[in-house]
Amino acid sequence: DDQVIVKDILSALRDLEFQLSDVDMARDFHTLGGWPYLVALLSDDLHHVQSRGSRNPNLEKDATTFTEKGDDVLAIIDEIQSLAAMTIGTAIGNLDEFRSWALEDISFPIQQLFNQTATTSTNKNSQAVSVSALSLLTNTFLEELNLRSSQMKGMTMAVPMKDSSIHSQSRSIYKIRAIYALGSLLRGNPPAQQVFVSQLAGPDILIRNVLGTLSEVRGPIASNTMAKLDYKFASKVLALGEDLVMDVVLHHDDYVEVDEETPLEVREGYLNDGIVTANQLIAAFTTELWCDLSLRMLSVPSDVLGAQGAIAIKERALHATRALGPSCRESHIFGDWGVEEVAKVRKEINREGSGDGLEPTYRKELLELIESVLSTLK
Repeated sequence: DDQVIVKDILSALRDLEFQLSDVDMARDFHTLGGWPYLVALLSDDLHHVQSRGSRNPNLEKDATTFTEKGDDVLAIIDEIQSLAAMTIGTAIGNLDEFRSWALEDISFPIQQLFNQTATTSTNKNSQAVSVSALSLLTNTFLEELNLRSSQMKGMTMAVPMKDSSIHSQSRSIYKIRAIYALGSLLRGNPPAQQVFVSQLAGPDILIRNVLGTLSEVRGPIASNTMAKLDYKFASKVLALGEDLVMDVVLHHDDYVEVDEETPLEVREGYLNDGIVTANQLIAAFTTELWCDLSLRMLSVPSDVLGAQGAIAIKERALHATRALGPSCRESHIFGDWGVEEVAKVRKEINREGSGDGLEPTYRKELLELIESVLSTLK
């Protein structure tokens, strides 16, 4: 019975996520060869669905396209992939020694699973990149971009995705959990960050996916639940960008740095070897689109998210604005990037007695954070 099988798979993944929160269990799971098969669950091909944004000619003939699968089936696949992403994030986030799993090549196990000579679809922006947890998670967001582009057909980004509400919600939840997994793979992991930026074009894929998600017009059937999921996703992506920038700032000895005194031949050597410098890593997360997102998240709608929900997202955006601010300000033509937007938030927060429900201590902390951000920007 298919329903029993699905129930067993979901139950097993929930139990596995709990078990792999233990360091020794996670290590043993990897040692015994379980990692590739867990990561393979992130691939649509494994579920007999051709890539959501492209067609994989190597997939079995009985595989159906993304649009041919029923919404209920797609929602189940999303739930399986959500649990797999959660489990990956939990396992790899335990210890630094597990960080190398992010780039571990799982091509051969995947070939065995698919019983084919070609590997599963990977990021089209990459060149000869091995199939890994990092590449498959990044590809999740690239394929959605490709699908959205195919549905746009020359129109603006503000077009509805052709999904039912049940599948839209399950996919949104998967994206949030995929960002959790990406964070575990990338934070404190310079080698993975190198690949993510230089070979996978990850920062550009993420920011375009977020802005496209926030631009979607879901129609009257969409509830505030979908909007809340979209803003939560955007907030988590922004937080990831902030954390990776701060990784470079706080642990600069772990990165290759260049300055005006670095010889030209050394710089060219880095370029030829595909090495991303500290400045380039920061620049990848402080493009115009990333900078715009941090300011956009300072003005999320309270009527959709609720007063407390909106404040929480704005607080997260303030931290990101402070981290990204120096680089964003340097590239801004007038040099006053973000000051007006942050001052607006200060005016909103600095209304004690307005009935906004903020505790006095929390209000004080927010105002201190805002002053710190303004000081950084000025």
